[in-house]
Amino acid sequence: MRNTKKATAITLFGAIIVILQLLSTFINFGSFPITLTLIPIIVGGAIFGPAAGLLLGLIFGIIVALMVVVGADPSGATLFSMKPVVTVVACLVKGALAGFVSSIVYHSLKKKNEKIAIILASAIAPIVNTGTLYLFLIYFFGAEFTMMIAAFMSLNFFLELVTNVLLAPGLLSLIHKGQETY
Repeated sequence: MRNTKKATAITLFGAIIVILQLLSTFINFGSFPITLTLIPIIVGGAIFGPAAGLLLGLIFGIIVALMVVVGADPSGATLFSMKPVVTVVACLVKGALAGFVSSIVYHSLKKKNEKIAIILASAIAPIVNTGTLYLFLIYFFGAEFTMMIAAFMSLNFFLELVTNVLLAPGLLSLIHKGQETY
């Protein structure tokens, strides 16, 4: 029964990720969509562990890759037109790593101080997500190309960082309170 509840909850987090990522297509700064999706990835990884964080991040990466392939993400579509395999792999890797690493950070620190653990996990997710993308861009597309789009990505990163740090800890706290009532 416990495994069924866990699988159901992770599936619900996955559905939230799909919906938020599709909605984020309409929230752009420059040509980069703002990712609200990291919040359920962070919270899901905090509740269910690193494997769930990895899976939820991978779901995010799959949706981003699909949006890039169909052209719903203009900057991603540009990268895809240049190097399709590298672009899809970057989408998958950055999402999976963001979920996995943020969950590892949370679970490594939660016994010492759960509030600090979730705040740091909330900060590390966009750092890993954007940092991984930067590394792919620099390595596969060249530093000059990366510098051209770095300003837009930096604004996007800052907004994601602030949003995650403000919302994920409160959401996790609400979920914990809800769990206590059952």
